[in-house]
Amino acid sequence: MSKDKIVLKSNYNVPNLERGLLVIELLATQKNGLTLAEITEILSLTKTTAFRVVSTLIFKNYLQKNETTKKISLSRKMLTLGISSMNEQSIVETSIDVMRALRDELKESVMLGVLLGPKGAILEQVSSSYPVKLFVEPGTQFSIHSSVGGKSIMAYLPKEESSDILKKITLTKYTKNTIVSKKEFRSQLNDIKQLGYAIDNGEDIQGIHCIGAPIFNEYGYPVAALWITAPHGRLPHSEFNSKGTIVANYALEISAKLGYIAQ
Repeated sequence: MSKDKIVLKSNYNVPNLERGLLVIELLATQKNGLTLAEITEILSLTKTTAFRVVSTLIFKNYLQKNETTKKISLSRKMLTLGISSMNEQSIVETSIDVMRALRDELKESVMLGVLLGPKGAILEQVSSSYPVKLFVEPGTQFSIHSSVGGKSIMAYLPKEESSDILKKITLTKYTKNTIVSKKEFRSQLNDIKQLGYAIDNGEDIQGIHCIGAPIFNEYGYPVAALWITAPHGRLPHSEFNSKGTIVANYALEISAKLGYIAQ
């Protein structure tokens, strides 16, 4: 019986599919990507086979190629699929205790979110200790340009990837403070990278302030964001820096649990 199963299994092998999966698995370990020649050598493929497999994966948007460096890497589509598969099982489970600790220290609602295509999505929240609080259902989408979740992740994405996302989104004006200039938005992303945290100065909902920071995986890729949200009276401008540092430290704690080692 087992021998028949082995024979049956081997009859259904699809060589190019197997090679495609090998390419994906290899690139998942290479943060900066590899050239076609490097992929060919490492996987011991013929040049023709490697070219066909890689070209197909690029055409289907699972891989991307930097035309300047010729490096091939996993695309946003592939990374999004990976994030989608690990959200409920991994990121939330890893983050929930840290989220509760952050809520206990600052007493404000704590959110956890990711980017999924041109929008963001909230995975989990821990409600504020105060009677007046903002409650958002898990799964609720948020705009990238007006939210700390979106800005925290965008600031740390590879430049080509963040530029590609920015080209595709519309910077809708939600309040008088919403940034609608892509040039100004890029400048803010640079500031976020310098500070280590992002701010929503009532840009999504008037009167609601948020402070957030990115969560990195073991490869240093920003897979999620952690943030607090509160009425502006409880989270004034004067406290942005002190509380931003606190949120960033808690986000780094989650990153460490995911295997990230700070430089």
